[in-house]
Amino acid sequence: MKKRGLTALLLAASIIGITACDRMSETERNGLGPGGYIKWNDPNYEIITAGSYNYTDYDIYGVYLLPPDKNDLDFASSADGARATRRDEDHWQGGPGGRASLAWDFRWTTPKKFKVWWFRVVDKALLESPDNKFDPFTSPGKEPGGAWCEGEITITKPPIKDKAGGLLLHFFPDGRVEGDMDFSKEVPSPKVELAKRDEQPKLEGRSCLKEISNPFYGKKKPIQQN
Repeated sequence: MKKRGLTALLLAASIIGITACDRMSETERNGLGPGGYIKWNDPNYEIITAGSYNYTDYDIYGVYLLPPDKNDLDFASSADGARATRRDEDHWQGGPGGRASLAWDFRWTTPKKFKVWWFRVVDKALLESPDNKFDPFTSPGKEPGGAWCEGEITITKPPIKDKAGGLLLHFFPDGRVEGDMDFSKEVPSPKVELAKRDEQPKLEGRSCLKEISNPFYGKKKPIQQN
């Protein structure tokens, strides 16, 4: 996991510095993107977490939320993905997010749609091979052993001011993603029973219902800290 962990860290770090000044105003209006940090004290916004339940047999990294009409990470907010649940574990991996992810604008109306991008592991051995020299910022094409997927979610419940809870995504083995606000006091319940994991329909013959190209290609590479 050393290579993949480093790549995931680079992907997350890159979002902090991607947005250009001339795009900040539009990003702020969308309530998405790195500019969300300026909204902590704005009463029109609620800063919320975004976590995931992963019901698949593969790891999911690099989850991002975008406005439906945008196709650029300059307008994205990152969410927490989740690794695949091992057969010897008694609960699904993932759950509520552990960090601020999205600045929700209370002037938005629901239902509200978001585009979701995520990176899924297709072949873990190939992805983590020392021969895999793929750099998401400079290497064109598709990374060996992985794929970027796109889906859409519809939020029906807006967040409640100063109430615990956040956005929760659900990744299914048939390639779908669902998501909505969750205000459970305890750990939210998953939508699939762990005992029925093998009864779920699975996507066959392709990696995603809608596969997209690597969204980091051509972006400025973040500076690595020693």
